[in-house]
This record gives sequence, C-alpha cells and structure tokens, in this order.
Amino acid sequence: MTATTAGALDLALEINRVTAGTSDMTLRLAELWPQLRTVIPFEAAWTGVFDTGRQGYRTLTAVGHDAANRAYLESSGFNEQVEAFGLFRRNRPLCLRDVPVPAAEIPSWAEHWWPAGYREGLGVPLVAPDGRHLGLMTMYTDSPAYPSDAARDVIGAVAPMISAAIDPMTTIAGLASLVGDARAGSVVGRGGAMHRLPGMPSHPLLTQNSRIVPTALAKLTHRRTQTAFLCPDPRGSDDYVRVTAIACPPQVPNHFVAIILVSPSGDLRGLTHRELEVLGLLIDGQANQHIAHALFITERTVAAHLEHIREKLDAPTRTVAAVRSLHLALYIPRQLTEAAA
Repeated sequence: MTATTAGALDLALEINRVTAGTSDMTLRLAELWPQLRTVIPFEAAWTGVFDTGRQGYRTLTAVGHDAANRAYLESSGFNEQVEAFGLFRRNRPLCLRDVPVPAAEIPSWAEHWWPAGYREGLGVPLVAPDGRHLGLMTMYTDSPAYPSDAARDVIGAVAPMISAAIDPMTTIAGLASLVGDARAGSVVGRGGAMHRLPGMPSHPLLTQNSRIVPTALAKLTHRRTQTAFLCPDPRGSDDYVRVTAIACPPQVPNHFVAIILVSPSGDLRGLTHRELEVLGLLIDGQANQHIAHALFITERTVAAHLEHIREKLDAPTRTVAAVRSLHLALYIPRQLTEAAA
C-alpha cells in the first residue's frame, strides 16, 4: 500500500466517523480540521456551501481566518475568481502553482492571501455525483512546499465523502423515498425556484408558474411539515393525481424549502369532481353559504353534495368528513378551485 493510499484511507475513516454523527453538520465538519492538517499543514482553511440564490458561498466552518477574510470568501468577487480558474470544470483540487497566472496578477492572492503570509493554497471543489455544485474547501499554507502532489491527491480522493456530508439532497432523497408510490418530484428552493430531485422525473404540474407549488407551500407551516391533496391531471384525462409536499429540514446547509411529489390518486371512494371541491372548501372551514358562492351553486345543492360525501366517507358529520378527507388526501384545495373559477 502506498503512502498516498494509506493516507487517503485513514482520512476517509475519520471523515466517515465524524460525519456519521447526529450533531449539527457544521460542528461535525469543524472536527475534521485536525485530521486534515496532518495531511496538509495549513495555516488557514475554510469550507463554504454554494448559495444558488446569491451566487456565492456561505461559510460552514473556518479556521485561521479573521472576519475580513471570511467576508471575502463569501463575496461575489471570490466566486468570480473560482469561476475564472475553472475549478468546477476540472472537478479536482487545484493548487496555486497549477494556475497559469502569477500570484501577483490574481486579485485574491495579491490583495488577501499573500499579505496574510500564505504562499500556497489548495481549492477543493465539492460536487454531487450528478454534477451539482455543492460548495468549496480551501486550505492555505505558509510554504510553497505544501501541499505536495501526494497530499493533493489524498484530499481529492476523500472530497466526494465531504461532498456527500454537506449535500442536502442526501436527506431530501431519503424523505422523498417515504412516499413509495411517487412517480415524479421536484424540490422547491428559496424564492420558488424549482430544482431536479435526483432519480426522479419532473411533471407538468411541478413548474415555477404552476398553482400547485404555492398551494402546497401555503399548507406547510412550522407545525405542519407534510400535506397531500388531489389535483386534476393536466395531461387532458379525467384522472387525478395526488400531490404530496414535505417540508425540508431547516438545518444548514439547506437552500431548499420543500419536496413536492406526484403520485397516482388512489381510491377516490366514488367522490365526484364537485364533491372533491366541496371538501376542499369544507376543510378550510367554509360554511354552506360560502361554499355555494365559491362554486356558483345553491346552498341546497351544497347540502346535497355534503350528504353524498358523508355517505361515501362513512362520516356521521361534516366535521368527521373534513377530517377523514384531509387524512386520506381526498380533496381539491380551495386555492385550485378559485384559480379555475
């Protein structure tokens, strides 16, 4: 076994031990610095997660950097330097000596790292298996002798493990798998941007302009982290699909708000389209008068629909019918009914 292989194996075992913990990921990553320093004797190091909304990084953990340097690492100027070097096109660690430009001509080095006493550095792209840009790790040394080529290779070998540890999709995919009959899905980011859910196709309902997305998000609160409802299939058939929304965990790093999944509707218990609309309004606490006004029907017709609904759901009262239909996701939300009116 070569020294490089042995070093990578030791470091991989430590990464696995630390990242398998149950504490906050930021704290767990901070525990890796002593082990990483045995491979590269750095003076300062930093790990940041890429924030797609601001096109820059947010610090996860840092050592040896003052507030000014951390602010620079989170700036758009630093992100522009990373893009200019093509670090994520290389998809492997990059040393200062690998850059075909003198350090004096690189703003980050001329203005920040060289005055701070650093003479060599390593940038490590953190990339998901499907190519998503997750974040970046950097290490700076006070000697051009470090990191060696072998040390660079060791860090490159374990970078995928660190990437997996900071990838919020690892947790999100696990949550999505709980909806076993899901046929399509997407992840909603901050600001409503839609992102691909790895391993799952998208769906015409799951677009940024779809009424489904804000309807689902409106039903998720700090006390309600999961919701499900029916929606007519937009592909022109008379069928329905079940939409399930699950709130994403709030811990850092996480740019995502919710997972939205599309599944077959399941047994509709013989409920008609109008009855499903009535149930959506009933769940929102609407009285017969308001239901009639919203659906442009008479209160007598509403009462007849409610009688049929109670029979089909075996519910003795309208309250039980509302609770049962909510539990079974047998309703069309009020927001979708109003949008179609």
